[in-house]
Amino acid sequence: MSAATAAVVGAGAATLGGALINSKAVGKAGDQQAQGTADALAENRRQYDQNRADYAPYLATGTKALGTFASENDTPLDRSQVQLDPGYQFGLDQGQQAINRQTAAAGGRISGAALKAAAQYGTDYATSGYNTAYNRANQARSDRLNRLAALAQIGQTSTQNVSALGEQNTASNNALTRAAANNAGAATLAQGNIWGNTGNQIAALYGRSAGGTGGQGITEGATNQTANFNEYGYGYSP
Repeated sequence: MSAATAAVVGAGAATLGGALINSKAVGKAGDQQAQGTADALAENRRQYDQNRADYAPYLATGTKALGTFASENDTPLDRSQVQLDPGYQFGLDQGQQAINRQTAAAGGRISGAALKAAAQYGTDYATSGYNTAYNRANQARSDRLNRLAALAQIGQTSTQNVSALGEQNTASNNALTRAAANNAGAATLAQGNIWGNTGNQIAALYGRSAGGTGGQGITEGATNQTANFNEYGYGYSP
C-alpha cells in the first residue's frame, strides 16, 4: 500500500471514528433528555395524585353537607318541630302546673272563673309562646343551614383548587412533551447531519486520491484530520 493510499485510508477511518463518537454522544444526550422528561412527567403525576388525596376529605365533607343542605332547605318548619322546643314545653308545663295548684288549693273545686282563666292561658300561650318558640326554632334552623352552606363552600373551593391544579399539571405536561419531541427531532437531525457530512468528507478524500492528488497533499490532509479528531473528538472538517 502506497503512502498516499495509507493516508487516505487513515483519514477515512478517522472520519468514521469521529462520526461514530459524535453520533453516539448525540444519541446518549437524547436518551438522557427523554429520561429526564419521563421523570418530570412521573413527578407531576405523583404531585397531582397527592394533591387530590389531600383535598379528598374536604371534597367528601362538602358533598355530604351540600346534600343535607338541599334536603333541609326544602323542608319548612312544622308545628310538631316547634312544639319540641324545650322552652315552649317548659312554659306550657309551668302554666298547667299553676292551674293545677290552684285547683288543689280549692279542694278540687274549679270555679267558672278558674276554668275561664285556664282556657285564656292556653289561648294566650298558644299564640305568644308558640311564636317565641317558632322564632327560636327558625333561628336554629337558619344557623344550621348556614353551617351546612359553609361546609359545602369548602367542598366547592376544594373542587376549584383541584381543577386549577389539573390545568397547571396539563400545561406542564404538554410543555414537557413538546420539548421532548423537539429534542428527539433535533437529535435525529444532528445524527443525520453527522453521517451526511461524514459521507461527504470520505467521498472528497477518495475523490482527491482517485484524481491523482499528490501524496504529500493527501498525507497532509490525513494528518490534519487525525489531529482534529484527537483534539476535539469528531471527524475531519475540510
